[in-house]
Amino acid sequence: MGKITCLEEGFAEVQTLVSCCPRLEHFALKKHQKVAKELELKVKICKEWEELKIKEHELKEMIELKKEILDLKLHKELEEIKCKREACEAHLHEELEEFKEKAELIGHAINPIEKIKRGFQEFKIHFEEKKEYYEKLAECHKPKFLIFSDCDSRVDPCKILNLELGEAMVVRNVGCLVAAYGQEGTCPSAHAAIEYAVKELKVEHLLVIGHTKCDAIQSLMKAHHGEKSDFSEHFSNWLKIGEHTCKQVKEVHSSKSFEEQCTVCEKECVNLSMQNLLTYPFVQEAVAAKKISIHAGYYDMHSCAFDHWSLDFNYTEIRNYH
Repeated sequence: MGKITCLEEGFAEVQTLVSCCPRLEHFALKKHQKVAKELELKVKICKEWEELKIKEHELKEMIELKKEILDLKLHKELEEIKCKREACEAHLHEELEEFKEKAELIGHAINPIEKIKRGFQEFKIHFEEKKEYYEKLAECHKPKFLIFSDCDSRVDPCKILNLELGEAMVVRNVGCLVAAYGQEGTCPSAHAAIEYAVKELKVEHLLVIGHTKCDAIQSLMKAHHGEKSDFSEHFSNWLKIGEHTCKQVKEVHSSKSFEEQCTVCEKECVNLSMQNLLTYPFVQEAVAAKKISIHAGYYDMHSCAFDHWSLDFNYTEIRNYH
């Protein structure tokens, strides 16, 4: 703006000279036009300069805004990448742990002694965590349950029902069969267990648990379908406990498939074992006095389902735990 002021002053000087000397009017007019053009040009330049400064300011603001937006976008993308990386790491960790477990299982399968050692060491950690409980347990044996279960390695009643040590006394045999009183033979181990549990330990519940795909029951059914067995006389004599029940199932359910007959027979043999428990005089007395209840369970290995019913069997009273 300083230059424009100078031009204005120069123009004023020309006007003064013209007033003093009229001959200079033509020269003054040209000078005036020149100064006017220069002034107009300078004004235009100043205006454009101001506009450029405004545009520069606007551009700076726009750049800052775009920078902020870009920073936010980059931050969001970084967070997403971080989340994906963490998820990936967690997944890889799970796969690694699974691989380690499989490797350990393979190693234990090759070295069963190591499996026993590792198993006890893990139990000892659990023991130390609940030391007070196990110290009391060592001094007192008062289980609430006497459970009869098949000796199948896939069917551990304490694991299936999540029972702690000391909560249940367990009798396991082939087929989960309980012989009637006096019919077990010269070495009645089940009789001894029942008597000890009822008379000495005062258990409150007797529970018989059958399961799907029971090899013993299938052997019985195969015999009734004319298939020969490779098992010894001792094995066959033991399974005779459920032979009559198996025969009845085949007659009543002859229209069903072999697998369906086996499923029915597995459950009916559980009912037979419950009824046989009542042939023991001391069990009869305890049930009559309402000191003991008798129950049945049926574990489905495929669907991880558990059916539970009481001695007075009624299909409408079956409780399904899925």
